Parts: sequence; C-alpha cells; structure tokens
Amino acid sequence: MKSTYLKAPFQFEQRDVPVPEVGADEVLIKVKACGFCGHEMIQAKYAATEWTPFGHEFSGIVEKIGENVQNVQVGDTVVIETSTFRPYSDAARNGRVDLDGPASEIIDYIGGRETMGFAEYTTAPAALCVKFTTMSFQEGALIEPMGVAMDLFKTADIHLGDDVLVFGLGPIGLMALQMAKKAGARKIYAADLSSAGKRAELAKKFGADEIIFTDKVDIKSYPFARGGVDKVLLTAPPALIETATHTLNLGGVLAFLGIAYGPAAIASFDSNLVHHKKIQIRASDAVPALYFPLCIDLVESGMIDLKSLISQKFMLEDAVEGLTHFVQNPAEACKAVMVTDPDLL
Repeated sequence: MKSTYLKAPFQFEQRDVPVPEVGADEVLIKVKACGFCGHEMIQAKYAATEWTPFGHEFSGIVEKIGENVQNVQVGDTVVIETSTFRPYSDAARNGRVDLDGPASEIIDYIGGRETMGFAEYTTAPAALCVKFTTMSFQEGALIEPMGVAMDLFKTADIHLGDDVLVFGLGPIGLMALQMAKKAGARKIYAADLSSAGKRAELAKKFGADEIIFTDKVDIKSYPFARGGVDKVLLTAPPALIETATHTLNLGGVLAFLGIAYGPAAIASFDSNLVHHKKIQIRASDAVPALYFPLCIDLVESGMIDLKSLISQKFMLEDAVEGLTHFVQNPAEACKAVMVTDPDLL
C-alpha cells in the first residue's frame, strides 16, 4: 500500500509499505480523505530533519478492530481526534477534561510507524474515533482543525453584539470567523497580509465586514467603528500579540493559538497598556481535543461551511505533485485535501 512521507525543506515522497497490524485497542482505517495541516507545513519547511509519515486530519471507514474495541464497528465512518482525555483522571472527575493530559495522542503515536493519514490505510487508537453520518469525507478531514477553531472561539467567549477582529486568515481563522458570525458578533474585521488572496475572499464570503491588509495599513491606528474591538481571535505568529493588544477596547479579550519555535515563540507587550485597559490574554490549545460531536453537528446541519475552504484536492497517488503545487502557490491556497477515491474529487 502507498504511504506518503515528508522531509524539510519541502520534500515529499511515496513508499510501498505493509498494511499496519491492529493492536487490541486500535482500529484499522481505510483512509478516504486527509487534510494537509499548517503544522505539517512547518515540518515540511524546516522542522522535519528525517523522512516522516504525516497526516492527522483524516476521515475514513473502519476496516478492522482490535479485540478490546467496543465504541466502533467495522464499516463505521469516522473522523480521528488528535488526542483525548483520561476519563478517570482527577481533572476529568473534577469536570475539567480540558486540563487533563492526553491519554492517547495521534501525533505522539507516530514513533516507529510507516503510515499516517496520507496513506491508503492507517491505524489509530479506538478512543480517538468519532463517528459521523451525513457529511462528506472531505468535510470529515477538516473536523480536526475545526475543533481547534472551536477551542479558540470558546476561549474568546464571544457574545451577542461584540466587535471581533480575526487576525490571521488560515483555515482555522476562517472557521472561527464563521463561528463568531453565527454567535451574533456585531461587526467582524479580518486581518492578514495582502498576499492572502483567496483567503481574504473567503473571509468576505463568510461574513467579514472589513478586510485589513496589515502590510499596507497600520492596524494599531485603524479606524475601528468603536475605536477598537471587544475580542481578538489571533491565529497569526505570537509576535503579533503585542500589535493585537492595541486594537482592543477597555476590557477586551485576546485569544490566541499558534506554535512557533525558537525566538519566534517569544511574545512581548506593553504591560501598562494591558493593565490600564484591563485586557485579558488567553491561550487556546486544543489538547486534549474536544468538541468533535458539536463540530460534526454544525457541519451536518449546514451552519458551518467547510467545503469552501478546500482550495485543492488530489488523489493519493498524485500527493507529491499536489502538495508541491500547494506550497508553491500560497495566494490561491487555503486548504489541500488528499482523497483516495476518484468520486471524491
């Protein structure tokens, strides 16, 4: 069977590997669709110094189950959480499953593996499988990043009538923008570089009232309708936390997510500004992964549009060429999804 690997800088290759064996608490999944994640873009750019299988945003059909598995059956259509909580931990028993360390984490599950989601088949802990019914496999491949967006949205605690700035228009920012609109945000501003291209167009489609190109306009002095905004959803580099604090009104909340390495992970801000404006800076980290059933329901009910985010689809056998084109054409890129069935193109 085919399995795709990546290595920095931006190298991709496919290998023929055996279909993986299933452990007692695992399932074998026939992959139907898999998204290419922003964190995998970082791996492909510079972080992956050795060839590694990849793909944690995937959906598929349960092909085989281990002897201890009870929550899914052969033939079920599933999406895969990247992690889950331990139900018997103190944090979980105290009602804070969000503060529990993951019991199973698909990214840490890579060690010694030859397949992940960019393959014909892969295995996963059964505890990470979440069943769905009516949405497409392509949409299923985007439920994992949607769960990340949901965590960011909930961290910001957006209320009816809030003015909201979505800073960073990648797929997660665009999903969170839709959630803010559905939650009753009064006005939504969307900010990114002018090279955002298709992603800026999607922001308008999803309900952004104004687009701010931060390489052309100083967002710190932007004429917001209320002088500033009530909530910021930041999915841009952490260094922009300081810039974002200047856009907030009194009592504003800045919710951010993002993984950086080395000096890029260090953020600073004016503590006097934050103090006197009573600004809250809140970190969102979707580990353990939560809200998958809610996300699936929002997609299946038509409240959140994931299909429009998919800017490129390609077959598994064309993954090397498809991914190379995706990373080389950022202006037209939003989300790349690999599929294993021509009917899903």
